[in-house]
Amino acid sequence: MRKAGQVGLWLVLVVASWMPVSAMAQDGPPESPPSRIESDPALSAASEAWHAAWRKDVQAYLRTVAARGMPRDLLIAGWLWPVESDDTSRPEDVAAANEQARLWIQAAYDTARGDDALVDWALLEVCRMTGATCDRAQLLQRLVSADPGNAEVLLAAYQDAVERRDTAAAERYWQAAAAGTHYHPRINALGTLMVSALRQAPAPALDPALAAAIGEDIQLGRDATPRDMADIVVMARNSAVAVPTLVPIRQRCTAQVGAIPPATRLACKRIYTLLANDETTLITSMLSLPRLVEWAETDAERDAARERLRRFAWVYESLHRLDDPSAPEQKVPGDYIDVLFRDGEFAALRLRLEINGIPTEPPSGWLPEHPGWRALLTGAQSRDP
Repeated sequence: MRKAGQVGLWLVLVVASWMPVSAMAQDGPPESPPSRIESDPALSAASEAWHAAWRKDVQAYLRTVAARGMPRDLLIAGWLWPVESDDTSRPEDVAAANEQARLWIQAAYDTARGDDALVDWALLEVCRMTGATCDRAQLLQRLVSADPGNAEVLLAAYQDAVERRDTAAAERYWQAAAAGTHYHPRINALGTLMVSALRQAPAPALDPALAAAIGEDIQLGRDATPRDMADIVVMARNSAVAVPTLVPIRQRCTAQVGAIPPATRLACKRIYTLLANDETTLITSMLSLPRLVEWAETDAERDAARERLRRFAWVYESLHRLDDPSAPEQKVPGDYIDVLFRDGEFAALRLRLEINGIPTEPPSGWLPEHPGWRALLTGAQSRDP
């Protein structure tokens, strides 16, 4: 929101955060509507000044956090640095900022002792993102030891073993994932940590006219606050590590020729069941629920799976209608991100429906527009397309 195009960037970040991951991957971010700030020189200048002051305050705060020297503090500083990009930054300044982030993440890894699973889990991706030198095998082993029944970690270890071409280790991790007791990514715990930290940073007051314009441009249905700015940054950063380790599932659980062998199908069904029971992100439900309908072994099991898919499809398709430019102005609850990080994406999106006057449960007999889901619910199709 600093110059022409800046509002569009922030709007894309917000919509990307609120839309299901899979929808973003397939359709791309929606086009940004005309922006009040872009078209008003006074508002554009005020936005430029506010963001410059906020960026300065937050970066000073992050230096203070990093100076504490504890692994979580170093992770917070490195993961959030720099808090936002400045379109006018010189390449050498960008390079220096990236190097500072790498140094803090490297220090987080070097000081971690394996007693904080959240730090280890975050470092798996943040080390890659920043170029820090971290031993992935060591991080994964610590995570598996801390939470041995967690299929999410075991699948990450499986994928790592595949990349290392360690066939024996890959098979052990795959079987362990199939025998897992739960699927629990730590992305929401990471988000909670980061948003709690960033909200504590000093922030200049927002001029009422600027707050109203920002709220309109990013479709809050209310005036924006400095807290919203912090929340948007965290959601944008979280999106970089939010997609779970689903590649091995797609590889192992999709037949290339003929049918999946019975033993593989049994293992896949167990993993899909764990995925379906985790509502941290929508993408796990999108992947697992159709398969559970397809692979149901009894009428009762199939009916239950179909109803879960129908309820999911209702929320998913209702949100698409809510985000339609022709729909009435929506409202975004001030605690949306807190609900998201505490209860998961499905619960947070149901809250969005509720606050905008849309039922959170489908009417009796309702069927989705998605042709594959509709076919699975009506029995017209037995396989997930």
